[in-house]
Amino acid sequence: MHLSQDQLDLISWCSLSEPGDALSNLIWNEFGPKALESVKEQKFETWRAFISESFPEYGSDLGSMEERVCLRLPSVNPDQLVERGIRWNAKPVAVASLPSVHGRFTDLGNHAPLLLWVAGDEGLLEQEFAGIVGTRKPSAKGASNARRLVASLRMPIVSGGAKGIDRAAHEAALEIGLPTVAIMAGGLDKAYPMENWELFHRIVRSGGVLMSEMPPGTAPTRFRFLQRNRLIAAMCRELFVVEAAFRSGSRNTANHARALGREVYALAGSWASEQSQGCNTMIQEGLAKQHVLDELIEIEPSWIEKRVEDAIRAGAKTPSEIAMESGLDLKQVKASMSMAAKTYS
Repeated sequence: MHLSQDQLDLISWCSLSEPGDALSNLIWNEFGPKALESVKEQKFETWRAFISESFPEYGSDLGSMEERVCLRLPSVNPDQLVERGIRWNAKPVAVASLPSVHGRFTDLGNHAPLLLWVAGDEGLLEQEFAGIVGTRKPSAKGASNARRLVASLRMPIVSGGAKGIDRAAHEAALEIGLPTVAIMAGGLDKAYPMENWELFHRIVRSGGVLMSEMPPGTAPTRFRFLQRNRLIAAMCRELFVVEAAFRSGSRNTANHARALGREVYALAGSWASEQSQGCNTMIQEGLAKQHVLDELIEIEPSWIEKRVEDAIRAGAKTPSEIAMESGLDLKQVKASMSMAAKTYS
């Protein structure tokens, strides 16, 4: 793979930054490859003058950035990164070379990536996608709903390649011949989780794409997973949350999607099911619209189930807390939760 010096410089620069680094993007967009010369010479006066005049809100972050890029630059070798990427069937692709992707990422403002590492055909990324995300520990019903959702949408799918709902969505797309894209939080040679490696290979072999903004060799971390979610949100036309707990990465992705003006949908379930509580809350709070799958039969809950659900909405979690809040006895609570588990499993 032959790359120009400007392309190699962009690879080097993006290797110095963490995902979503607005300050790094501002400096590159202003100075281009000359920004690397400033790092090599450790002369940052032009940066400081530019930020002070044009983006003073970032001034307090500049010192930390200067320190970080100086520490990282000696270990960055763009040629070696490209070679390492090639060994994993990955290549660097400038976002500016992909008009549709560039347009979607423009919605991220200064937090948009400048460079992607892509395994597969980057031309696929120009299509429109539905995003599907959810818990890593879904119920059997949730995994089934993810597959049914893919079949009903009949459009390319983007997700995060994780266990659970993500995996079910990718596999369903592969089974019916739909393109699918998995966005990683670390370098593509560090694709996570390891148990999904065969799935990742299938995605690429089938004409799909494995994608990351992080260079080869970069480990996925909690921060990078959260930042990765903004790319899933930006890539999709609409986002569907199948199952999610109260606190989840799926809610983080939904928040990004709403902020970017994407339509967000969630599949409701029983409040007694932990996997459905996040979706139900998003619908209740107006973060997501309820999406009902075709042929999904709605069952009117009993008066006991309604009291259990009300107690859970009020914050009760254990059977004892639910009994205290609802005024039911423990036997009634446990019977209701057991029935819910059977219904949604």
